[in-house]
Amino acid sequence: MMKRLFATAALASLVAGPAFAQNYPYNQYNPDEGPYIGVGLGNAELDFDMEGYYESLGYPNVSSDDSDTAYKLFAGYQFNPNFAIEAGYANFGEFSANSSAPGYSGRAKLSVEGFTAGLVGKLPIQNGFSVYGKLGMIAWDAELDESEDYYEQSGSLTTSDDGTDPFYGIGAEYVVNQAVMRLEYERYDIESDGEGLEIDLVTAGIGYRF
Repeated sequence: MMKRLFATAALASLVAGPAFAQNYPYNQYNPDEGPYIGVGLGNAELDFDMEGYYESLGYPNVSSDDSDTAYKLFAGYQFNPNFAIEAGYANFGEFSANSSAPGYSGRAKLSVEGFTAGLVGKLPIQNGFSVYGKLGMIAWDAELDESEDYYEQSGSLTTSDDGTDPFYGIGAEYVVNQAVMRLEYERYDIESDGEGLEIDLVTAGIGYRF
């Protein structure tokens, strides 16, 4: 239930961006107040030893790829120079592990995505430049696809999980006219089936303030 509530709130915020723009036109005399939307692109890294995990289960010659290209969408409302609320969607890409031996190969792919909602505290520096911290929750979905080929036999298994967990981040932002540019680091503390699947996300983003 809580996961659905967070997803609904995030979607509502994203959809409401154009409506905010109509009701609150950009105020050049007070640029530190109003709605904004944006997109970010970067790299996600899984802080979980997939290679060691599958080796502990007895799989031979395991290698893993714990990072992938990621992207995010965000929408928010800034109430004053120091405080904003923000919602979004993040797709962390895929993390994989491969195992091989004569006559055998195994593959595992983990994909994670989620909706976010959080609070943003900003510290203006000068000339449109500021630094900020972020604290919130992510309602996430994870899917693990595993497959094996052993000589002429093959099999596959797909499992999924979801939950709601905290995240936090820091970043730097530069605003010129109505354009917003960001460099951001976020940490997502995801807990799945007793395993910690922490994800570090670094993105460069661009947005538009209405």
